[in-house]
Amino acid sequence: MAEVLMVTETFLLTMAFGLGLFMPIADSKLTGVGLVKLIMPVALAPLLISTILYLRYASPFILPSYLHYIPMICMVLVWLFHKDEKSLFMWLLYLIQNICLLYLVIITFNYHGLTYLYFLSSTFLLGIILYSMLLGHYYLVVPKLTVRPLLIANIILFIILAVKITQAGYFTYNNFDFFVEGTTKGAGYSFNWMMLLMRVGWGYLVIGIMSIFNWKLVKLRSTQSATGMLYAMTFFVIIGELCAQYMYFSFGMFL
Repeated sequence: MAEVLMVTETFLLTMAFGLGLFMPIADSKLTGVGLVKLIMPVALAPLLISTILYLRYASPFILPSYLHYIPMICMVLVWLFHKDEKSLFMWLLYLIQNICLLYLVIITFNYHGLTYLYFLSSTFLLGIILYSMLLGHYYLVVPKLTVRPLLIANIILFIILAVKITQAGYFTYNNFDFFVEGTTKGAGYSFNWMMLLMRVGWGYLVIGIMSIFNWKLVKLRSTQSATGMLYAMTFFVIIGELCAQYMYFSFGMFL
């Protein structure tokens, strides 16, 4: 049960962080403030739940707690006061929000470089797909919006996916004793392989194939079809990241 709660807390934290991080891809002058007002509550809700889960075992008056509170305040202020054109104050809130969340991820994993870099890449993968899905949906509201932001988001996705696959390959190769018949590591041979295949198949392979199709659809300016593809990618990235985080928090294994 403790592992499930920790997975939920961390997953929601990475969702909030990643989603807010990529907001500058689409200029708010092009989309209007509506996209900002759509994204902020979607990012705020998981961060709020993650904070509640964190406070079940931590004091509300220590640095990590404040690193939860400050980004939530920033999100509320952005939702209340953001205009079509991003002001200097909005940029400042964006920086404060993401610096706090970045530092929170780092101290959550005790400054252990490989661990927080792995979770940062997971944050970026989850965030760019969620952001792209919400942005794609917004083409129904602003049909004349250029497809350039979606293309940029897709390029970022290609890069992050390549990094994630490299990381997963490195960690799997160096911990292949998890997948040797008769192993006592993890939850056993069959379960470990099931989680690996789910992670690779749904979290990498399917998303990789779909991202190529998404690129082609966006180039054709078939934004509604691309948005449908992004909805499916959102489902698969959530499953993939939950599998990976469960294996880490339960057995210390990166996938």
